[in-house]
Amino acid sequence: MIKINVLVWCCLAGLAYSQTQNYSKAPNSYIYDLELAKSQNYGGIEIPVKKAYEMWANYEYLKTNGSATPIPQGIQTASLYWEDVPGLIENVTIVPGENSSSSKIKVEVNKAKGKGNAVVAFKVDGTIYWSWHIWVTDNPENGIAYSQGTETDIDGNPITVQYMDRNLGAVSGSFLENDWQKSGGLMYEWGRKDPFPPLVYKDNSFYEISGEVGVLKHIQIDQINTIPVQVRPYDQIEKNIQYAVNNPLNYIINTEATGNWFSSSRYKIAGGTYDYVTWDLWSDNAKGKYSHANSSNSAVKMDSRSYELKSEMDPCPNGWRIPSYYGREASVNNLAFFGNKDWNNDDINPTKRQLFPDAINPNLNGIKVYPGLGMDFTNAQSGNRNLGLLSISGAYVFYPNSVSPNAPVGVNFQDTTANGGLWSATFGYEGARIFSMISDPVTTHTSVGLHAIYNHQTNPTKAGNAVKCMRDPNMSKIGDFATQYFINQKEDFQTGLNNPNSYVLVNQNNLQIPVSKAFSVYNQILTDHEMPAYNNLVAKVNWSTNAQLISGVSIIKNPSDARNSVINVQINPNESGNAVISLHNGSKEDPVLWSWHIWVPISDPTINTVTYITEDPVAVAYNFVNATQSNLPPLKTTFMDRNLGAESNNLNSGLANGLHYQWGRKDPLPNFLGTNKQNIYLDSGVSQKTINGTNYEANYTVNYDIYSSNNSIYHKKIRAHIKYSVENPLSFMYHNVLGMLYDGGNHAANDLTKINDWVSDDRADAENRWGHGTEKSPFDPCPEGWRVPDVSLTNLYSGSKGNSPWYNGSHTDAYGKPGVIQDQWHDVNTYYGGTTDSSNGWKFETSSFQIGNFPKDGIRGELGSNKISMERSGVWTASLADMNTGFALAMEFQGSKMQTATGAYPQAAMSVRCAKDEKRLLGAPVVRDSGTLDTGYDNIPKPKTADLQTYPNPFKDEFYINSPNAEQFEIYDISGKLVQSGKVNSGKVSAPKLQKGFYLVKIIMENGEAVTKKIIKE
Repeated sequence: MIKINVLVWCCLAGLAYSQTQNYSKAPNSYIYDLELAKSQNYGGIEIPVKKAYEMWANYEYLKTNGSATPIPQGIQTASLYWEDVPGLIENVTIVPGENSSSSKIKVEVNKAKGKGNAVVAFKVDGTIYWSWHIWVTDNPENGIAYSQGTETDIDGNPITVQYMDRNLGAVSGSFLENDWQKSGGLMYEWGRKDPFPPLVYKDNSFYEISGEVGVLKHIQIDQINTIPVQVRPYDQIEKNIQYAVNNPLNYIINTEATGNWFSSSRYKIAGGTYDYVTWDLWSDNAKGKYSHANSSNSAVKMDSRSYELKSEMDPCPNGWRIPSYYGREASVNNLAFFGNKDWNNDDINPTKRQLFPDAINPNLNGIKVYPGLGMDFTNAQSGNRNLGLLSISGAYVFYPNSVSPNAPVGVNFQDTTANGGLWSATFGYEGARIFSMISDPVTTHTSVGLHAIYNHQTNPTKAGNAVKCMRDPNMSKIGDFATQYFINQKEDFQTGLNNPNSYVLVNQNNLQIPVSKAFSVYNQILTDHEMPAYNNLVAKVNWSTNAQLISGVSIIKNPSDARNSVINVQINPNESGNAVISLHNGSKEDPVLWSWHIWVPISDPTINTVTYITEDPVAVAYNFVNATQSNLPPLKTTFMDRNLGAESNNLNSGLANGLHYQWGRKDPLPNFLGTNKQNIYLDSGVSQKTINGTNYEANYTVNYDIYSSNNSIYHKKIRAHIKYSVENPLSFMYHNVLGMLYDGGNHAANDLTKINDWVSDDRADAENRWGHGTEKSPFDPCPEGWRVPDVSLTNLYSGSKGNSPWYNGSHTDAYGKPGVIQDQWHDVNTYYGGTTDSSNGWKFETSSFQIGNFPKDGIRGELGSNKISMERSGVWTASLADMNTGFALAMEFQGSKMQTATGAYPQAAMSVRCAKDEKRLLGAPVVRDSGTLDTGYDNIPKPKTADLQTYPNPFKDEFYINSPNAEQFEIYDISGKLVQSGKVNSGKVSAPKLQKGFYLVKIIMENGEAVTKKIIKE
């Protein structure tokens, strides 16, 4: 009886709830929660198309001459309009309903592709009648709550406003963590529901979108195949909104100063200050009428504070909406959704809106600025203005034609490391209202650039800005349109996906390798969730540099699931070298399923590591974290003491030559260099086969024409080439077309059409092969806990200082400016303090540039073909270069010269120097292991306080400062937390209660100047 009552109540509640759903206000975007989908095995989502029918039947601005224009009867179809990760959306189909409006779009999502964005289109007889944004990300809903304290829902009930933890479309909530470069989000014209992809990330890596729209790139890369720009086709808003819905990626602009992208009229109804009515496409609190939440008119005040029902055109997902301003004209801080909670106007006073390195701005106190990246408001105003992390997002900017104003040059997305803004739902006097930030380290307003916050700006509606969604306080009024997931029908095998591809063994004679990675990569990356046979697994030594290294290889089978078996590898004692173990099913001659590198050096390469910091932050007293001379965050990297595969770190031993790697491949290739490495040994079944360099070049190098796939789907063609590389771990894959050496001094001389990449016949494809800007890649060749070293920004053409992990910021360049230019040849000794051994390699042992020793390893196929050359040597980074050039970033040596970040062809096979697998925490303060933090560079005049020293260092209970002018001190731990402060007494500071460790002491002089030093407590 109780069960029946519960069921009846549920049914009645469901009926009542369904009656409250307003499908015209259903969302225009859906979150596909990637982590939830993985845990529940969701294969995609279904989108009701009923919204499209409701909108065309009833929406004010989709009418024609005042009459509704319902969607006609016809053939329903759906398509992938665009996606920003190739293969993210596997399939888009229509699921018919009882009637046209009850159909759904079934969107299959490939979870293995990771995070990204897509837009799917709904059509009838080929015409687009609606489109939806699919946002594939981790859960973005746990953002901060920040209110002015006056906001209410539509019924006047007080609310606390909560925001998402990231911009709409961003796949990271932080500009300091993994995927930091993708924290800017998508862009929106004011009032439109559909997003515009920036086509370039914050790290200057350019990307493309593909789908029904074709392949589109940033206008700087391709001026033809880019976001289409349309001068507003009509004067009337109804016709333009129809056009926008029918063409969701056409960027609509107006060329006159008084109109909008959607109408030739600035306002809906013209009038005086209190009488004019603005356009209200995103549901402003006052519905486009006069608003002022501090007004003495109680009706105006209450209306300005209360949130209306979410707009039909709002781009935010279910349960979220765009925030409103609480006054359409007044520039009072507490009328801005992110403004200070006072009655001032900070925008008009530079001392209130800007942040300075040498002074506190009380209005912005506590904000941490990461120049060019974003701002951390966590402790702003002692936590009273906690807006979380706000990323600098960039914007779409319209450039008119100066000769013919009505013929626009186009629209450009720009300024990803300089400025950005967040739209509101409010249209003000001169345009739509926006909260904006500037963090531009390049300008000269202060020693660290220009950094400011504007609460009360307006932008033309044709501008493209970011959106930060707030939780909808009125969702119960329109209904809950939760994401409708469906269960994946394909096998989803992820076990071992992130296991290492190599193992380093020191004083170890046995190793067991889990084979599960072979099947997870096959299932997740190399195929459409298929699975190879695994009924008869076998393993062998695919090749080795030492015929005596491996004494046995066997499979220890898992009886319940052979995919969880292990390969048992036995190592002969007192032997060293390298080997590759391959897994097969059936016989050892069947295709390779996966392979692993066994690295047995003479000594442990992880013991004598080298930690290098590219440059010291400039001295600042307040507000700024990691401001530098290069304008990029300093990089701190811990490197192994030798190249991957080298048996020794001694350049004179004949055993310091490592193995070669093509950019983005996991498997090592022999280079036939060094003592006892003139041959490699293959398992030929009954015996070992000996191969020398000449034989290798003739029989184990493969021209692109041989392995090129004819798959018409481009990303699957790329995938086929990667699969071929897995099945042929010993093969060098190449184009037999000669190119030219990168010229950093004359970019125009570089012929980008000649760049060779083993993965395709185009350039800049599969840019994530080695996991730039994110976690270690499944194809990374380094052992557990190590990875291919990464850069910060991908600059090559966009800049030549600061982004390489080997950048030398402690020396001047040839022009006397701070930092050595990365992509031009500089003398090893003069600019890097290194020494050259013409026959063995290069040594760097000075304290200012201690990056280790590098052997002369040569490069195979550097500019094309399959031959090895000893003219240059190099080590890879994990990143392709900027501007879609197709170059990969590497450090290279040639004779007595070197470049710390040059452009190399990805097909080249060169060395890898593994780095400790740590997040590129671009906001973490960096401290050198020796010396102190200062602002000086060699050969540059330094301020007198640069001579200030603390001693002894390390210290036990107290230390001294060698200046009578030191008045006060502040001691911070490495996280930036203040742990002690006080006065300097006769040059002495007592700190007996400090725990052992590293600290920064800020010493304030009598003239107010501050100097920062590193101290160590014993």
